[in-house]
Amino acid sequence: MSEKKHAATPRRKEDARKKGQVFKSQEVISAFMLLGLVAILKYWIPSMIEHMEQLFPYVLGLSSEWTERSVASLMLNVLWLGIQIMWPIFGTGFLIALAANYIQVGILFTGESMKPQLSRLSMISGAKRMFGVKAWVELAKSLTKVILIGYYLYASVRDRLFIYPALQQLDVGQGAIYLGQAILELAWNISISFFGIAAFDYLYQRWDYEKNLRMSHEELKQEYKQTEGNPQLKAEIKKRQRAMAMSRMMQDLKKADVVVTNPTHFAVALRYDIKEQKAPYVVAKGQDQVALRIRELAKEYDLVIMENKPLARALYAQVDIGQGIPADLYKAVAEVLAFVYRLKKKRRA
Repeated sequence: MSEKKHAATPRRKEDARKKGQVFKSQEVISAFMLLGLVAILKYWIPSMIEHMEQLFPYVLGLSSEWTERSVASLMLNVLWLGIQIMWPIFGTGFLIALAANYIQVGILFTGESMKPQLSRLSMISGAKRMFGVKAWVELAKSLTKVILIGYYLYASVRDRLFIYPALQQLDVGQGAIYLGQAILELAWNISISFFGIAAFDYLYQRWDYEKNLRMSHEELKQEYKQTEGNPQLKAEIKKRQRAMAMSRMMQDLKKADVVVTNPTHFAVALRYDIKEQKAPYVVAKGQDQVALRIRELAKEYDLVIMENKPLARALYAQVDIGQGIPADLYKAVAEVLAFVYRLKKKRRA
């Protein structure tokens, strides 16, 4: 196959989408989820602590003898408190993941990606995946994440190195609050920095998606044939359509009252029947060889042929077959038809 250097067509992208091949950056989804979870934790931790405090009186109030009923009641209470504590976190993560996927992909339901593919079992394909560009990019992203996490962890400890010894003078609650704030600040900085990785991954995934869908010249030609049809076949169809239209026009020529000529370059056949149209209309028209054929058939059908260069040109240029003549040509056509009717009367006489 020739080199694939042409950008993918809209049809190629649509076919790829139906197969589940869409452009999506997982790092963008992860970055938004991490930032959203850190934000919800920052405002939800006080409520979490309040819900957890509700469990201690209940546990301390249990009798020393554990019964099946007391244990079941304890488990139900723990389960309900766990749901109350965790639903904002899980709900936020779910909504962010759903929104991030929808923004990038939209609504898409396809089972093509779940179908088994023998190419996935190929050792050559596996080696390409392991040592290809995409594998190196994934490795670079992972190393960058580790470096960022390590740096912010080091910076957090460094900035508070002289404060940590003083924490032993505080009670447990105050120490926990300080450490919690430090951890949230660390998580916030890490989540913000991950947006840099997400931006890089977004650009890379778009480039990789466009590269994989590139088309060769032969593929473009094949798609054009499928969408627009074979050019030779279309030309043959048009040729036959023109031949059929020409045949019908020549048959309708028998109904004409007069043929107005140029005399050699144009020929226009007119008919006037008040039952069909209010104004005279064009039955047939042609130029050069077609005009010559119209004149030959007009003689064969014993039609009146009248030379009028300005009128023939105007009728050919302004009026299509089957259409009535425009108002500015009424007078000229009326004079022609009047002459034809007088001539027919003389012939009958």
